[in-house]
Amino acid sequence: MRTAVSALLVILALVVAAVAGPALWLQKNVIDQAGFVQLAGPLGSNKSFQEGLSALAASQATASIDLPPQLTDLAAALIQSAAQSIYTEPGYDAAWTETLKRSHALTFAAAGNKDIQGDLQLDIAPLVALVAAKVSDSTSVPLATPKDVVVALEQPELARLLPAATTLGGWAGWMAFIAVDLLVLALVAARRRSLTLILAAAGLATVALVWLFASGIVQSVLTGMATGPAAAQQFGVELGALARESWQGGINATFVIAGVLALAGVATLIIKRRRTT
Repeated sequence: MRTAVSALLVILALVVAAVAGPALWLQKNVIDQAGFVQLAGPLGSNKSFQEGLSALAASQATASIDLPPQLTDLAAALIQSAAQSIYTEPGYDAAWTETLKRSHALTFAAAGNKDIQGDLQLDIAPLVALVAAKVSDSTSVPLATPKDVVVALEQPELARLLPAATTLGGWAGWMAFIAVDLLVLALVAARRRSLTLILAAAGLATVALVWLFASGIVQSVLTGMATGPAAAQQFGVELGALARESWQGGINATFVIAGVLALAGVATLIIKRRRTT
């Protein structure tokens, strides 16, 4: 009876842990604004993404900057030239970080409001302001820039998942706590704790392998769902790659924990045998 109860508790612990791991990652890297900025920050220095971002900033700047009559004919050429090199400007890193913060706030505000038809959104107003500042410096004509320049990533399917992801992330800490408690209870109930530790280690390693396999599938699905403007598509694709790379750290940590549990089980088994001999 004790063995059956212990086995059931281990299985429950592994099931809860399998959900808790991705939930913790979501909370830290997607739902939390600082975590999202850290996750997506490297995109700003990605050369291929910079080209698409420059083109997007140029088109949005041309459409949104309030240009004086004397610059109307030269506007497209000036803005295009300025946009192509904005990532070499001293203020580019700060503008990209502010873009990510604004975009995160916009997207999650829509996700939490039932009256808004949510979508993943980029607010590139800081980048447009950088373009405008560069044009102003080269022409000595001050340019007014809009407060917001929002570009929809046209991912309504993903946007509809954000409320559920937010709820799941909010429960992540509790799920991790429950998984650990269930494993402790399993050890307390077990007749052979060394074997329980070894089996729990094998199960946790299996969970990590499932995560590893699933991460590739999720990235492929996200890549296939990419729509909207070219730069927006590239943002989704590159962010998916960064997310998979980031999640790899959690997978590796889980393998390490599984190894520690296995070693603890083997050590317990050896100690027990020495005591009985």
